[in-house]
Parts: sequence; C-alpha cells; structure tokens
Amino acid sequence: MDFMKQQDIKTEEKFMSHNAWFSIFMGITLLIISGYPIIGNTSAPLLILGSTAFLGSFLMFVIRGGFTWRMKYHLTYKDEYLNTIDTIAYKHVVLALLFSMGTVYLFSEGLTLHISHSMMATFYLAIMCLVYGISIFWQSRD
Repeated sequence: MDFMKQQDIKTEEKFMSHNAWFSIFMGITLLIISGYPIIGNTSAPLLILGSTAFLGSFLMFVIRGGFTWRMKYHLTYKDEYLNTIDTIAYKHVVLALLFSMGTVYLFSEGLTLHISHSMMATFYLAIMCLVYGISIFWQSRD
C-alpha cells in the first residue's frame, strides 16, 4: 500500500478547497445569468457585471486554484478521505438536482410562459455547482 506524503495531501486539500470556492462562485454567477432575462429592466451594466463575474471566477480558478498547464486534472483524489468527500458531494448534487427538477415539475404551470429551456438548464447547472461547493465545505469543516 502506497502512502501519500504529507505535502501531497496538503496540495490536494488546497486544490479541493479552491475547487469548492470555484463551484460556489460559478453557481452564484449562473444563478444571476439564469435570472437575468426575467428582470423587467435589463441593463447593459448588469450584463457586463455578470460576464465579468464569470470570467473572474474562471481566472481565479486557473491562477489561484493550482490548475496549471503542468498539472493534470485528476478525476479522483489520491487521499482516501478526500476522495470520499468528493464522492459524497456528487451524491448530494444528484439528490439536489432531482429535488429541484421535481419541484419545478410540480410548479411548472405558472412558469411555462415566462421561462425558456436555456434559463432552466442554466438554473440546474447553478444548483449543481452550489450544492457541490457547499457540500465540500460542509464535509471538510473541522
């Protein structure tokens, strides 16, 4: 059995933390983007603010998140504890997605005239990002 070095575990913990922050920030940005067409007085500054937030979160992840061109993005963590946290977070994402889709289905009669499919897809992506990031932070609290 190959044990990881303490430095490797700290690097993975840092990467997981940045990934969670990125997911939360992207979820909030996608929530703003999905609700943007509903606003009666749409304005260019709000659209520019949303676009800037989207690009800012992406750049924050690339620069501060430890994702460099040398480092390959792995789908699983080498540390078993972090891998378990990640797996449980994905389970929370699936449950939240099913719950939100069911809720939208139950209350869909009043929404059909005002909301497009692209808005709902963006809303579901926002829910998934938010739940993933919050689940990571909730599980890794000490």
